[in-house]
Amino acid sequence: MASRALVIGPGEYAEDSGLPGHPTIRASALMYGHALSGDAMWGPESYRVLVGEQARTADDVMRALQGAADATGPEDVLLVVYVGHGQYWSDVPGGQVHLAVGSSYKDKPWTWLSSWYLYRAMRKAKARLKVLIADCCYSNMLPILSGGDEAMVLPGVLGRRDEGSCVFTAVRNVRAADAEGCSSLPAPLDRCTPFSGHLLRVLQGGTKDHKDRLTIGLLREAVRREMEGCAHQVPGMLLNDARDGTPLFTNRMERRLRDQSQVPVSAEDWIRHLMIDQDYLLDVLFGDERMVGDIVGTLSRRPDDASQSLARHLDEKANTRFQEPETFARYWNRVERAPRA
Repeated sequence: MASRALVIGPGEYAEDSGLPGHPTIRASALMYGHALSGDAMWGPESYRVLVGEQARTADDVMRALQGAADATGPEDVLLVVYVGHGQYWSDVPGGQVHLAVGSSYKDKPWTWLSSWYLYRAMRKAKARLKVLIADCCYSNMLPILSGGDEAMVLPGVLGRRDEGSCVFTAVRNVRAADAEGCSSLPAPLDRCTPFSGHLLRVLQGGTKDHKDRLTIGLLREAVRREMEGCAHQVPGMLLNDARDGTPLFTNRMERRLRDQSQVPVSAEDWIRHLMIDQDYLLDVLFGDERMVGDIVGTLSRRPDDASQSLARHLDEKANTRFQEPETFARYWNRVERAPRA
């Protein structure tokens, strides 16, 4: 068993399909393959890139995805990257996002690939971390891969909550993703879509974080900073549930250029750290039960799903780690005393 990645980039369509072909789609897909090939965590035997005829039909894509999913084991990562057209039809049962393949037509939903099929194959895989990176329009309307979103409850295996799954999207609160290349990126990344170009720049150059490997949280923050500095749409993250800090890519920045490790001091500093790299430094944090209580209390009073999820995660660990009654009492006292959001 080994980690597997599948990159899907259908950039060419029939002349009468009504779908514009974007060279940036194919270029992005091929560049992801190049990044995976050169990453010591992956390598040339760990991934497939589907472009052209390889991504012509939904069956072509799903056979490749099922093969990748079946090859993973409990210690592996399953990564799926989709670059292309996305569409959402509210009058199609289930209202799921659809992804274009080479044989898709603009106004014919049955010629597209339902994202629910991707979800089912990914959710049933044994991999400990399952990540979908979606660079397409309407990606912000993709359901949460781990389930739990009351606004979009998925049936059967699609709705089962699993640890270690995440959806990373090109857009957060708008529906259209940019397809034309970003002129601020160096060649050949300027021939990719803006989201993929900036993400690939992070994969190629690394980040200033001191860690040698990048979790999905660290990757998301690095891409967000990249795109904010370039005035692009801010990417989104739909419920990062990878709480064990499973790394996804190698940090390729030279060590001498990285920031030195800094242990957070205040509750707010810890919260910012935990939001992007959940379990790193947890042993340090749990040496101070009062600080853990301040953090859990603060997070539990915030209305957003990410804060609530992190609060539950930390509280579960506190219930396990703080076995002595006095220690737990000090922790819980701070939880109850935390200020309202």
